[in-house]
Amino acid sequence: MFFLFGLSTREHLQSTRSASCRYCGVFAPQQLIQRRTKLSVFFIPLLTVKKTRLQACTNCGGTSRLSGLGERSLAH
Repeated sequence: MFFLFGLSTREHLQSTRSASCRYCGVFAPQQLIQRRTKLSVFFIPLLTVKKTRLQACTNCGGTSRLSGLGERSLAH
């Protein structure tokens, strides 16, 4: 029997909000990005393996992971 399987990662921009960057310290728009890694069998996504929330600075390009609380503070 022969199975084709693999992992694919996709990013989805959730929102953009102005805040201070952790890296450059500039008050600039910060993008909230959700990254999902899915397991696929025969090119059909079946299962989400990993879900990560990121904050990306539009000024310096620095990215950092967010917890649920960090995301809620930027979203409001």
